[in-house]
Amino acid sequence: MTESHNKIELKNPVVAAILAFLIPGAGHFYQGRTFKAAIYCFCILSTFFCGMALGDWKTVYYQSEPGKRNLGYFAQVGVGLPALPALIQTSRYNKVVSPIRLGQNDFDANYFDSHPYHQEMPLEAPFKGTLLDRTDDGKNISGQLEGSIKLKTVPGEFGTEITGVFEGTLDNKPISALNLSDPVGIGLPLGGNQRRVLECAVVREVNGRRTDTGHIEGTIPRPFLNWFEMPLSNQELDDINKKLGKRYEFAVVFTWIAGLLNLLVIWDAFEGPAYGRGDEEEPASKDKEQANSKS
Repeated sequence: MTESHNKIELKNPVVAAILAFLIPGAGHFYQGRTFKAAIYCFCILSTFFCGMALGDWKTVYYQSEPGKRNLGYFAQVGVGLPALPALIQTSRYNKVVSPIRLGQNDFDANYFDSHPYHQEMPLEAPFKGTLLDRTDDGKNISGQLEGSIKLKTVPGEFGTEITGVFEGTLDNKPISALNLSDPVGIGLPLGGNQRRVLECAVVREVNGRRTDTGHIEGTIPRPFLNWFEMPLSNQELDDINKKLGKRYEFAVVFTWIAGLLNLLVIWDAFEGPAYGRGDEEEPASKDKEQANSKS
């Protein structure tokens, strides 16, 4: 049997397989199989990111704790680089959560008191939430707040305290700045939600003394790297399922499918196609062999 000049050159199959794992289609591009590379790259990545978007970008994460491991991640990670940040994120998350869990038997809260987060001060961020307060003349006021919040630590009578100010609007109307103080509840710096919970007291001067007259509660944004592919707490997982329902399950399945399909792509890059490799005999060669056999 003579080999055709059209036989596929797999180059280094190991390198091709590694590239195919990291980026779907990259291994085939390395081998010069550009059409397959484009098809695989588009189909697999579009399926994966479609699942991510459908699930509010909370479908891919890895939870490494016993009893909470999400085995579905091992299907998702087949897609390569787009899913690998989850391994780094779970390591970062566990470093933040573990010291807090030591002091709590049932840790799964969205926010805690301010004391573990003094190292984050001063803090300045956009704020959205609600106000429940009482004015100097005793009237209750409430509504939707939107604006900016500033918090900082100051020496207090019993140690370090947090004070701050909110500036913005109440029900879309400008209001005077609100003075803020302890107790302050603030969410973990790392978490699966794009926003973190924040709650603190509103203080006013009453008879010459600073007095808690109400509180604000709402959320501030997390930086992208502090929520993308970060493990979801039980509360966050419940919230996303309540919000999206069956759509979240479909979104997760999309990411599984993308990862599992890429396993076939990796195998194709390593071993080549199952058939039609181009190593069949040329028609001219067949005719020549038949002529030789007759003679």
